[in-house]
This record gives sequence, structure tokens and C-alpha cells, in this order.
Amino acid sequence: MHTVQPSSYTRSSAISAVILLILLWGFHRTYTVFFPAFEGFLFVQHFHGFMMLLWMFMLVVQPLLIVRRRYALHHLIGRASLLLAPLVMLSIFLVSKMVYYRSLETGSTADAYANISLSIPGLITFAILYGLAMSNRHRTFYHMRYMIGTGVLMIGPGLGRILGIWFGVPGPLGVTVTLIVVALVSLAFLVVDVVYKSDVKPYAIVAFLMVMQSVVWETRYLELSQSIWRVFAQMAF
Repeated sequence: MHTVQPSSYTRSSAISAVILLILLWGFHRTYTVFFPAFEGFLFVQHFHGFMMLLWMFMLVVQPLLIVRRRYALHHLIGRASLLLAPLVMLSIFLVSKMVYYRSLETGSTADAYANISLSIPGLITFAILYGLAMSNRHRTFYHMRYMIGTGVLMIGPGLGRILGIWFGVPGPLGVTVTLIVVALVSLAFLVVDVVYKSDVKPYAIVAFLMVMQSVVWETRYLELSQSIWRVFAQMAF
């Protein structure tokens, strides 16, 4: 049995707060700066942004509720996540669909298929990590790490935009760098658990999933990958 110290909850909240700040910074020039009119934006973009913010706020607040012994509210929000998580996944799917059809209008079919390899693996990763978190909700050590994993996943959208908008990194290269950073962050968490001789299983799974996202992205133009995403697009979009 692994005990979780109060300081671990505080660190978890702090990690999520940093990720939230990355998201807010990344989306400032492309989204929040247009508040309140938001002219030219679609409902799906608002829906996706709102779901992402709710999820990150939840990750920030939940550990702090434990520290303050607000267990009833913590459990209530946890039950609400059973609705929020599917909505987050739906929002990712809808944005992926939107980007796919925009890519068909502005680029090649191969590019449209390649773009799916960024969003849908992220959706699948989120679903796996949330499922693992909830199946381990009575094992705090594991639950916390899988939930942190869902937060680490959110680094990508914000950091990718920061690299592109603030530092002029080209889109595909920005995605590559972002996915590498996300993988390295998850591997760093794994190394910490190794050093402190904790159970490495949760962060090993998180790190594996994050590394696989990078692999899927880098192989997006291979014939096999294109075939997979073509079938997916035909069936789902």
C-alpha cells in the first residue's frame, strides 16, 4: 500500500496549475484576445475550449480539496467527471473533424489524414488514462498519477501554439517538439518514482502512451498510417 503525503496533493495541484497557465498563454493570441465578441469562431471551438478549461480547473482544485479535508465536495466533483470526461472526448473528436474538413479545403488529402494522427491518438490516450484513474479511484497513489497524466496530455495544445505564435516555429515542427516535450515530462515523472522506489506502473503507462503519440505523429505519412486514418475518416467523419 502506497501512502500519499499532503505535499503530494499540493504538488499535483501546482503541476496542473502550470499546465493551465501554458494553455491560457498558448490560446491567448488565437482565442481569448477576441473576448467577448469572438467573431469568426464556431460553436465547436468554444465547446472544446470550455471543456478543456473545466478539466484543468478540476485537476487544480481536486487535490486541494483533499488537503482541506473537503471530502464530500471532492467526491461530488469526481462523480461529475463521469459526465465531463466524455464531453472532453466529444470536444476533441469534433475539433478533429473540423480540422479534417478544413485540411481537405486548404491542403492535400494526405495532409488531412495526417492531421488526424495528432488529435485522435490524444483522445484515445485521454480515455485510457481517465479509465485507469477511475478504476483505481480507491487507490489514491495510482488514481492521482493517471489523473496527472490527463493533465500532461493537455500541455500539447498550449505549448504547440506558444512555439508557433511566439517563437515562429513551423507547425509540423512545433507539433514534433511539443510531443517530445510531453513525452520527456512523463518520463521525468517516471524517473522520480524510480529514484524514490515507488511503484512505477502508473507513470510507466503514462510515459508509454505519450511516447506512442509521438511515434504515431512521426509516421503519419507512411502508407500504413495513411490507410488507417483514411478508413477512420470514412467511418467516423
